[in-house]
Amino acid sequence: MIVCTGNDKEFDLYKDKINNRKVLFHIKDIFNDHWLNYKSIFAHRHRRPIIDKTIDKFLLCKTFLLGYSVYKCPSCDHEKIVPNTCKTRFCSSCGNKYNEDRAISIFSKLFNWRHRHVVFTVAEDLRGYFRNDRNLLNLLFDASSITVKFWIKEKYKKDNLTPAFISVLHTYGRALNFNPHIHMILLDGGISKTKFKNIDFFSYPSFRKRFMKVILDLLEQQLGKKEFRKLKNDLYLRYPKGFYVYAPKSKFKSVKGLLSYVCRYLSRPVMAESRILDYDGSYVTFWYQRHHDDLIIIEKLHAYEFIHRLIIHIPEPNFKYIRFYGAYNNRTKIYIDVAKLMTQEKINFRKSLNKWRCKILVNFHIDPLICPKCKEEMVYYKSYYT
Repeated sequence: MIVCTGNDKEFDLYKDKINNRKVLFHIKDIFNDHWLNYKSIFAHRHRRPIIDKTIDKFLLCKTFLLGYSVYKCPSCDHEKIVPNTCKTRFCSSCGNKYNEDRAISIFSKLFNWRHRHVVFTVAEDLRGYFRNDRNLLNLLFDASSITVKFWIKEKYKKDNLTPAFISVLHTYGRALNFNPHIHMILLDGGISKTKFKNIDFFSYPSFRKRFMKVILDLLEQQLGKKEFRKLKNDLYLRYPKGFYVYAPKSKFKSVKGLLSYVCRYLSRPVMAESRILDYDGSYVTFWYQRHHDDLIIIEKLHAYEFIHRLIIHIPEPNFKYIRFYGAYNNRTKIYIDVAKLMTQEKINFRKSLNKWRCKILVNFHIDPLICPKCKEEMVYYKSYYT
């Protein structure tokens, strides 16, 4: 239930916690308290196998039940035991590292030129299809890709341009509801065999109609005319301008800011733990900023409902949430020299900073591999797996 909004008097009770953005409660604690009971009470509900596998592993993160590695001091034989992590996208800690790795991967591809953030969404009536059959999420990538490529091909026929863009799938809205949509990092330009051409304008009204037609046609092919044609015709009547697509010039001062926005929470739980305002053992109170009017909403849910809203976003195994297209795809051959946003040296440096030892050193100013007895550097000795 919604407790209050930014316009209500009760909002003052939560204002300081929202502004501080401190982590007061952890998602893992909520699952530790309620996951077994949730599985028992809702055993009749169908759950995708990956959900139980992911959560059970997540709850064992950084415990010896997942195995551990041993580091040994070469001077005094002192040993340090480091438990293994779960390495799931659902875990706040592991997901953050995974997210950084994906961001570095994207940075290594980007050309040193302006990009814009494009959002492709579908009507609420279609969300159930994507939730019930996760394979249909591939169609969102296909439809958004076809839309951009078609517009550039029609607009710049003589230049024969190849666009460059990276698509990221989000399955959630700010209220943790299931709302699949594509966030795209689109290069403001195109590449031919001999030159780079700047593009200042993309027609997102054209994107809207084209995207709507393509995604509806693809869904009809998958679902069949008999089941889908009636809804398809109804959507055309209700959305004469097409589905919502937003593609303005970037409001971010740098490509890094744009990338950080698009990739946030890609691999972590669908909400930051700093958004949890209260947890009393049974109910979880959290906040989010409503998209259409930027109003802050405070919502209170039973822990079971909170768990339910989170686990529906756990991805299928090996599903790629980031995909590279056009000139950013490795299979596309580019014959002209286009400057990259980052040099290989910087990329390698950023990768090194995302190692567990460096992250502890940066955040806590402690080197975990320095022997506490003789101050020598410990070395890897062996690992144990369960």
